[in-house]
Amino acid sequence: MRGAVIHAPGDVRFETLDDPRILHPTDAIIRTAVTCVCGSDLWPYRGLETIGDPHPMGHEYVGFVEEVGSEVTSVKPGQFVVGSFATSDNTCANCRNGWQSNCLHREFMST
Repeated sequence: MRGAVIHAPGDVRFETLDDPRILHPTDAIIRTAVTCVCGSDLWPYRGLETIGDPHPMGHEYVGFVEEVGSEVTSVKPGQFVVGSFATSDNTCANCRNGWQSNCLHREFMST
């Protein structure tokens, strides 16, 4: 797959990355249709946050579910989804009370 990789402040390259894989039974693979820059992407781009090794950037997206792990029940392949910088499981107490942004099992998006 292709993706944006930040190497240094102001140095973002469009590169070939490894194709995503289902690693955990709760994973899903999304084929992005449209993405945008998140404000948190701008800190390292401007040099206000340390970058370290080159790494993929961007984590605000809309797209289509391509594949799901064996424990995924709320989305299925072909479904259109909107995602943000973090995941939520929709099963913990916070999610059930409408606070998905404070999911007890939240994970931040990455490739």
